[in-house]
Parts: sequence; C-alpha cells; structure tokens
Amino acid sequence: MPDKAFLIVSLSGRILAQAAARSGRRAVGVDAFADRDTCSLAREWARVPLDPDWNVQPAAMLAAAEAICPKDRCLGLVYGSGFEARPDLLRRLAESRPLLGNTPAVLETVANPTRFFALLDQLGIPHPQVRAQRPTPHVGWLSKKAGASGGTHVRSASTQTGDEAGRYFQRAVSGENWSLLFLANGHGVCPVGFNRALLTPPQAPGPWSYAGAIRQVQAPALIGEAVVDAARALTCNLGLKGLNGLDFIITDTGWTLLELNPRPTATLELWDVPPVPPLFDLHMQACLGRLPVGLPQPEGAMAVAVTYAETTMCVPASFPWPNWSADLPQVGCVMQMGEPVCTVHAEGADVTEVEQQALERRQTILDRLAVFRPGDNDHPPRHETQAAVA
Repeated sequence: MPDKAFLIVSLSGRILAQAAARSGRRAVGVDAFADRDTCSLAREWARVPLDPDWNVQPAAMLAAAEAICPKDRCLGLVYGSGFEARPDLLRRLAESRPLLGNTPAVLETVANPTRFFALLDQLGIPHPQVRAQRPTPHVGWLSKKAGASGGTHVRSASTQTGDEAGRYFQRAVSGENWSLLFLANGHGVCPVGFNRALLTPPQAPGPWSYAGAIRQVQAPALIGEAVVDAARALTCNLGLKGLNGLDFIITDTGWTLLELNPRPTATLELWDVPPVPPLFDLHMQACLGRLPVGLPQPEGAMAVAVTYAETTMCVPASFPWPNWSADLPQVGCVMQMGEPVCTVHAEGADVTEVEQQALERRQTILDRLAVFRPGDNDHPPRHETQAAVA
C-alpha cells in the first residue's frame, strides 16, 4: 500500500511540487505536462490530456488522482491553476480528501463576473468598468473568458468570433501590471509580497499572456496599503484561505483591481526562498486558520520569465538545459508557435539588471532551440507526451 502523501493538481504543477519539496512534504501530483523537473520533485507524477481549449479532461484527472493518491491515502489536496471555472471538478477531487485551499463555492463566486464585480463595488474596491454585452463602439474594451487564467484568453473586444458564451467585457486600463501574493485564514491576511509583471513578448499567443514577474521588496508607494486592505476585505467577505493573489494595475491616478486568483499563483516561487519559511507549510497552516504575524523579506531581486516558442520547436535528447531554467519539457516533444517552452530565472542585487538578465536568458533558450527542427512530425506535442512517473 502506498504511503500517505499530499496530492497536487494543476494545469502546471511544478511550482507547487517545488514548494512541497522545500517543505519536506511527501507529494504526488497530476498536471497537463509532467515536465522533467516536475517529475523529479515528487514521488509520483501523472500527466492528463488537454481538450482543444487547453482544459484538463475531467475523467482523466479523476482517474489519475485516484490511481496515484487514493482518498484514504491523501494527506491533503492542494490545487493550482485550471479550476477557477471548473468548481465541480474540484468538488469531485475533494470528496473524502482534506481540501487545502478555497472551497468550490468561492471559485464559483470569483469566476462569475456579475457576482464578483458587484462584490467589489459593495466593498469599495476600484476596478475597470465591466459589462456582459459587447460594447459599441468596441475601442478601448477587452473581451475576457470568465474564470480563465494566464491571459491567453484575453483579446480586443473588436475581435469578432461569433461565440460570446462565457465571456464578459472590461474597459482597458493603461498602467503597470502588478500583483500581490498573500496568505489568508478566512478573516485575516498576511502579505507575502508584491510583484511587477513582465511585458508580454511577441512570441506569446496573445498580447495579454502571462510572461513572468519580478519580485518587489518594496510595496508600491501610496498604493500597497490599499491593496492589502482590499485583500483583507475580500478575505472577510469570501472566507479566503491559504495562498491567494490579486492582480492590479497602477495608473497615473491610483490603482484598479483586475482579478482575484483564489489559489497559489505563479509568483509563489519568487518568495518561497530563505529567509521566508516554506510557503507550502504556511499555505497549509493558513487553511487551518493560523497566520504568521509577519514574514521576513528575501534580499535582492529575482525574476521569472516564460519562454514561448517563436516557431515549431523540438527538444532533442542532447539539449543542455541551463540550471536557471525550469518547467523542462520531455525529450522529443514538439512545441508549436506560441506554446510555452520553459521558464527562466534570474537573481541579483538590482531590479533593472535582473529583469534584463531574465529577458536575455529567455532569448538564449530560443536561440539554442532554433537549430533543432522536428523531423517528420513523428514527435508528440508537449501537452500530449506520455504520462511520467518519478
């Protein structure tokens, strides 16, 4: 009989697996990629296929979860991205498993634009104007898919697709994109840290795709306290638990909230470093109602940047992945133009230098992979590689 373990489920689970490993927790997981480094971080890892909209297939996810972490052997269920608009799948995964995170009911509220933005109005939290129907004229408006993540679903409202199901419209706002990672215990919060988003590169599948972020030791002047207050108000109203994230824009006149991510976000790895205690443990403790009084701040700057394929690319067995890269695809898989290839990291004393280094490393990966081309299309796409077990 397998030992008891924490079960990690996510669209991409490497960051959570890394957090569990740092905390010394036994973990297994299921995601859509089963990347090489992810598999090395957990006792067992399985891959499930994606549908054409890049959602994990529910039956496959449920079967894989039961196979590697039966309900009677699960210490706790920790989830990442991919469930915001699929609370029913999370509800089924959490049956007879201790849920370490927000409830499916919270996800249902956050993924419903009408309910969520009405709540922001009620709490006095600034946000861009939203509406359910396509605005006329379209200029200055964005179309977003409710409950989606990663930014690839965002497009200009002027783009006509004929399918408006599950989408809403939000006024575009100019400014710098930031985020706050915070711990919540249902009625209080403990800020982990602020992050500034990197600009989306031309290789990404859309101009609003997530591209990475830079850790900011200092909160944004005159705004940081208001954002933390917003996190606290949302926590008290929704009963938020564990690690959560707020995405917001700093404008010329203040700030405006874009969305709440009711789960651990991709910026977790920017802060899960000494002297900060293991955030996997703090997530678990917060879900049980316990918050730290405060957290120490890491020294220096750190950035992560997502590398997107600029053309069809193949990963050969001999490819030398640098030690500053992560989310490493399996040997022989093919990434199509616009698909994520890997993540690169950079660290140093100066924020500007670290940002530049991250961008240069992202380009280095693309330049090195450019000399390899898939042969006769006999290699599987990255998200259809065989399940991997570590």
